[in-house]
Amino acid sequence: MRPILFLLAITALQAQNFSPLNCVATAVPALVRLEGLAERVGDISLNCTGGTPNGQIRGDIRVISFGGNITNKLNTSTNALDAVLTVNTGSGDISTGATPQVRANNQFDFAGMNFTLGPSGTAVFRITNVRVVPPQNPEQPFQLALATNGPSAIRVDNSPLIVGIATRGLLASYSSAFICTVSGVPSEPTFANLLTSGTRFASLRYTEGFSESFIKRAPLADHGTRIVARFSNFPPGARLFVPDALAGSSATIPTAAGDLGGSPNPGRWNPTPAGQLLLARVKNTDANGASGLIVQPPAGDLSAVSEVPLTNGAGIAVFEVVDSNPTTRETVQLPVFLALEQRPAGGSVTANVAASFGPISTDATPSANPVPRFQAINPPSDCQALGDCNAGIFPKLAVETEGLVYNPLIGQFPQTRFIRIRNDGGGLLNWAASIQYKTGSGWLSIDSPSGIGNATIRVDATAAGLTPGIYEASVLIDAGPLAGSANLPVRMEAREFGPNPQLPPEINSVTHAATFAVTPLAPGTIATLFGNRLKGDKVEVRVSDLPARIFFANDTQINFEIPSVLPASGTVTLFATVDTRNSPARTITLTNASPGIFPNAILNQDNTVNTAATPARAGSVIQIFLTGLPTQGQPTTVKIHDYTVTPLYAGTAPGFIGLQQVNAEVPRTLQPITTELSVCWGQTCSPARAITVN
Repeated sequence: MRPILFLLAITALQAQNFSPLNCVATAVPALVRLEGLAERVGDISLNCTGGTPNGQIRGDIRVISFGGNITNKLNTSTNALDAVLTVNTGSGDISTGATPQVRANNQFDFAGMNFTLGPSGTAVFRITNVRVVPPQNPEQPFQLALATNGPSAIRVDNSPLIVGIATRGLLASYSSAFICTVSGVPSEPTFANLLTSGTRFASLRYTEGFSESFIKRAPLADHGTRIVARFSNFPPGARLFVPDALAGSSATIPTAAGDLGGSPNPGRWNPTPAGQLLLARVKNTDANGASGLIVQPPAGDLSAVSEVPLTNGAGIAVFEVVDSNPTTRETVQLPVFLALEQRPAGGSVTANVAASFGPISTDATPSANPVPRFQAINPPSDCQALGDCNAGIFPKLAVETEGLVYNPLIGQFPQTRFIRIRNDGGGLLNWAASIQYKTGSGWLSIDSPSGIGNATIRVDATAAGLTPGIYEASVLIDAGPLAGSANLPVRMEAREFGPNPQLPPEINSVTHAATFAVTPLAPGTIATLFGNRLKGDKVEVRVSDLPARIFFANDTQINFEIPSVLPASGTVTLFATVDTRNSPARTITLTNASPGIFPNAILNQDNTVNTAATPARAGSVIQIFLTGLPTQGQPTTVKIHDYTVTPLYAGTAPGFIGLQQVNAEVPRTLQPITTELSVCWGQTCSPARAITVN
């Protein structure tokens, strides 16, 4: 790796019989951000001795870069840069009288130096606030060399000096994919109100590449370190909200929404001598994150949020470091809340988020543009630096399916298959499902096309309007770069409908009716059988040769009860009979309990469905409807958030067969939150459903 060199050419004018100064150069290397275009290098000192006491020194000092350009702030009216040259002749640092004049992109002069030596005939020059474009290779040092230029009364040791080491300044963890689905917004948006109302959110986490890479405003700088979040491809009607201030890891309470670790909290910052990381929103910046007005953050609670203006689905949120602790590597989270009143065309839209230092620029010259300024370089992950790559705070997509293979008859009912989505990690799993056709189009449909967390997607295939043949496609489940994606192949054989095909019914899967999960089933549970040709004048389901009670049937689905007289363990076979034609038998596993809560089946005390818009009050009674819960044996409990509650009632739902009802009181001390609820029979618990408490 070739070092980057700077050359100082020094010319001094002297009175006759003037003794030359013998100077030794030293430098303090600085860690600089390789993303920067105007990074300040370490200070340079020239320690000079042997001069004539009280002698007059006049001349110029030239700074030449043989690597990255000089990129100091330029006063265009005077052609002067903001680099600084001082001298100490025994009475403290004073001005040399030199003006830094730009000569080319890679050089400038400290021109017109004029000062008097002290009685000792010594001098210490100090060059500060020199800004350059650092090398782009991480951990690469860059150097300068000092030399005299022609006849001179200053002799300099011109050994190369390391003045800086380029390294990554910004690391981050975030998903560049933001799944846009319907999400409400409270009438008074605050951090707490957005969380409790169930407004969708995703957090970005920023971490220093090295301590002091998040620098508050320094002398001669136009601003402190800025971090820019750029949003694009949001659908019409989307509204984004972000906090006005972010408390970092060294603050009294860090800002967190809960999806990247930490307890949900807007954060708390209190000024201390050591410093606490605090970033403040900068409003009304330009498209690159320059200029603007800083929202002055208050000490204490940081609950205020404000909207990010979007134009054609794109916008920018800029934050500036206003306080920090320079002795430790710090990190900060940025929760981004998305409100969207109407479902986007096609069901969902995957928007984009990008992060970088700011303001963003391509200017690598001495100019009047702000310093510091940065290239738009995407930051690498920070989880390795923080040691939490495997800590379970990031979502991880997992999918299951029994195969997306279809063979419908042209003109008949669609066939149905299912994809089960799981989050095998932590945080929130935002996902979207889309269809990519290889043959034909329009013969597949998905419900639901997007969501959060665990879910079961229904995928229907129809041969209506098609010619006989083989059709292929794939279903893409995209949860963003953090959680991953899955591409599932789909194959359909469209068959002609004969005059009397007399084909037998077909069973594709047997699932729990409340969750559509393929799982062991308890006697008395309502189950769902999916298949084809299930509709007829006489439809039966037999389990272990016992007739099952049928609640609903159409061509692709039968809801039925697992006979309650069956044993609570082992395996049994079942088959369907449609107009005397039997399906092939399927095997299911029995268990003593298989509780599962139906969708939208948690009711508030006033009988409204519990949602983010209609939450339950702490201390009120909720009703939960499920199936698969035995009425005798192990005690039934309800888990709400981190509380375990004994039900007020747990038994058969009055007037229904196979349906159970559990009434429970919401813990009175539970704070407003959208969280999870499960019903348990002993140690066997239902899959969690969302509940919102106000």
